[in-house]
Amino acid sequence: MSFFDHISIKVDDVTTASTFYQAALAPLGIEQKFLLERPDGQMAGYGREKVHFFVRSGAALAQGSVHLAFAARSRSEVDAFHAAALTAGARDNGKPGLRPRYHENYYAAFVIDPAGNNVEAVYQEVP
Repeated sequence: MSFFDHISIKVDDVTTASTFYQAALAPLGIEQKFLLERPDGQMAGYGREKVHFFVRSGAALAQGSVHLAFAARSRSEVDAFHAAALTAGARDNGKPGLRPRYHENYYAAFVIDPAGNNVEAVYQEVP
């Protein structure tokens, strides 16, 4: 169901990012698969069946804002993601709802994570 193979983002603090993403992604059925030390910094990996998303500290990635769109399996998962992300420390960047400018069934929510990345959960199926 994943559109991307994997995405990596750089964060200043993998521990803080790990705490955030474990809480925010749990409603989507996405879980942390590993947290490890590497010679160039720490890395955590997240996914459902397989890892598709990595957060890393260290010199391997350039710092900057990234947009991540996670596929939800229902509108209620989008709602739960938004609530969990805000509770975990995100800033609201778009409450759950339809985004008809994308298409009539594009139901999404957006947050800014603790590292400044724009994170979205989206459900695009007909309810």
